[in-house]
Amino acid sequence: MNDHAPPHARRRGGRAVVAAARQAERIPRLSVIRYGIDPVTALTEAELDRIHAASMTILRDIGIEFRDETAVVQWRAAGADVQGTRVRLSEAMIMELIAKAPDRFTMHGRNPDHVVEIGPDTMVFATMQGAPCVRDLDGVRRASTLEDLRNFNRLTQSLPGFHIAGGFTCEPTDVAVPWRHLEIVRTALLDTDLPFFGLATGQARAEDCVAMARLVHGDFMDEHAVMACHISGNSPLVWDSTMLEGLRVYAEAGQVVLMSPFVLGAANTPADVAATVAQLNAEALAGLAYAQLVRAGTRVIYGQYTVSVSMKSGAPMSGMPEVTLMNVMIGQLARRYGLPWRTTASQASSKLFDAQSGYESATAMMSGATAGANLMLHAGGWDEAGLVCCMGKIVADAEQNLLIAKYAQGVSFDRFDEALEAVTRIGPGGHYLGDAFTLKHFREAFIAPEMLDYLSHEQWKAAGEKSMDQRCREKAAEILAEFEAPPIDPALRAALDEFVTMRQAEISPAIA
Repeated sequence: MNDHAPPHARRRGGRAVVAAARQAERIPRLSVIRYGIDPVTALTEAELDRIHAASMTILRDIGIEFRDETAVVQWRAAGADVQGTRVRLSEAMIMELIAKAPDRFTMHGRNPDHVVEIGPDTMVFATMQGAPCVRDLDGVRRASTLEDLRNFNRLTQSLPGFHIAGGFTCEPTDVAVPWRHLEIVRTALLDTDLPFFGLATGQARAEDCVAMARLVHGDFMDEHAVMACHISGNSPLVWDSTMLEGLRVYAEAGQVVLMSPFVLGAANTPADVAATVAQLNAEALAGLAYAQLVRAGTRVIYGQYTVSVSMKSGAPMSGMPEVTLMNVMIGQLARRYGLPWRTTASQASSKLFDAQSGYESATAMMSGATAGANLMLHAGGWDEAGLVCCMGKIVADAEQNLLIAKYAQGVSFDRFDEALEAVTRIGPGGHYLGDAFTLKHFREAFIAPEMLDYLSHEQWKAAGEKSMDQRCREKAAEILAEFEAPPIDPALRAALDEFVTMRQAEISPAIA
């Protein structure tokens, strides 16, 4: 230490040393996961053909409502059977358009180290989206705010289990609705340096989101995807103008389009697993084909939000066996069409971060991984059927993502022969705890979660008898207290702020 340095300089140096030590202890961010396990299947080839044929019949004979004037004109020009807003599509047209979609693509963060590959053999994790409420660091459920959104982005940036920022992880309800998209994208670009989700609720908002990304990424966006939009369908069999306007903006900008029918089994689909998937597949294919009609080669993801509905309350039910089967079936269909696909990874209906939340989320997460999902969306924080994003649960989910990633990568034989040499050394009746191979490889050989508790009862009592919820909330608070925003050129920051100020002056904050 320089003893002649002023006290404040010495303090900064000490803090830097502590920060560097903590950084060295941190688990590095997950790289893109490549599947080393074969996906589970639920359908024979004949059954898969039957689902596909049923979807084609729906598209040809019933059709899909495209409640958007521009889309209707485009479909008519392409040769579809258009009657009003009802569009009937032949199998040949659907398959010709779907064939134009790439089977894999990359997304880029503003940090060049954060490159995400999405393809039929990869898995990536993104946080939840759209919660109007938060369960905060004190465990209190309340309406979410812009500061909550910023904190979720800070956690996403800091936790190693996420590849893509959720964008609108929670709704900043303290910001006027017409201005929310501006604040959502600003924090995504400033508090993270990952690829992220923008908003697509109408042409103007989508254009603002893309423009803000372009301020940061510049001409790089001409050839590369840095952001995605989430286009949600209105089941049964409807795509509306608000979503389709956003789709066109993102597709024309060369960014990623996620098409997700919104399935509430037995409510907006038949009370039958196979028929539900046939309807969902027809909806998804029509939307995915339209994205290619807008711009051939658009990067798309076959999406779906799928739950069953309680006949007692009408509420969505997460973690159900029927939903697990539908995940597997959708995975088979997406691979048939050569498209990457998304599932809802960590969904729960529980009102608390409790055993029900854990059971539901674990089932959803594992079903997505075993079905070969490529985008594990909502893989952090989701509770109460998506109405709540939980500060504690996002920490727990991020850690679970690490565990699921290791499972999905399958078994490695890279050190197999070296490990067998340890068997020879130890022999009968020995132990491996002090063996050179164990000391060299134990950290990566068997994952050791931090948030899950493996203390003895006595050790747990001595540590404060903390529940997992409490441990995770404390961890979140610790991360947020130490957070340092990823660096950004001050000129780019100023340009973003200027854009937001300009658009707020142009857009009335009153809800239209």
